[in-house]
Amino acid sequence: MKRLKDVFESLAKSDPFFNQLKLRLVLSDLSSVLGESLARHCKFVEFSNGTVLFECDNDVWLTEARFMSRKIVEKLNERLGEKMVNNVVFRRGRDGD
Repeated sequence: MKRLKDVFESLAKSDPFFNQLKLRLVLSDLSSVLGESLARHCKFVEFSNGTVLFECDNDVWLTEARFMSRKIVEKLNERLGEKMVNNVVFRRGRDGD
């Protein structure tokens, strides 16, 4: 009998919906990916064509996030168990969001 994790992994390889779901499950604990401090100031926006988009609430944290982007890509792919993420992009969030 297959484990649920194995079924999910096989679906994620063939269906973009499950890829989104898999990434969102990893990002549900954003502090484990970005670190506690950065996670308080950034939020996940979208995932498309291998790129994860985040918004940061101010320019100081935006600069810090961009500096860490390569390490964040590595950490995401490690947690996903495959090379699903090629790039992370950080932008300044709109005021009031």
